[in-house]
Amino acid sequence: MRYLLVAWSTAWLGLGCAATIPPERLQAQVLETERWQREYQSERERTEVLATKLAALESALEELAQERAEAEQARAEAEQGRSTAVDELARLETERHALEEHNAQLLARQRELAALHEELSDVWYESALERARRRTQPPLPGETATEATRPVP
Repeated sequence: MRYLLVAWSTAWLGLGCAATIPPERLQAQVLETERWQREYQSERERTEVLATKLAALESALEELAQERAEAEQARAEAEQGRSTAVDELARLETERHALEEHNAQLLARQRELAALHEELSDVWYESALERARRRTQPPLPGETATEATRPVP
């Protein structure tokens, strides 16, 4: 009996609730539900469009980060190349300075050697003239012809 009472009260509540809602109200609820579904669909589509745009922006940001990293690496390589070039330039400048000093020393030495050569030429010329004069001079009164023609030391 108890089961019958529970079954009868459940049926009465189920039928009573359904029977008590007027059809205009049911129709309004259905229309409201359809409107909410349309809004949900439009929001879902808008969210999908925004997600697509967000993905595109994230991809662009990743590309920019990649380009920035490549530019930084290229800048570091250029800086290293520049420092290497500066070091090489300093080394070449030092070498050029050393070569200029060596060249100045060689020029001074060349001038010294030219002066020495000039002096030796003068001495040799004077010596040759002296020997030529002795050979062409007549023998002195006490000398024989062989003594006059012997080589001059």
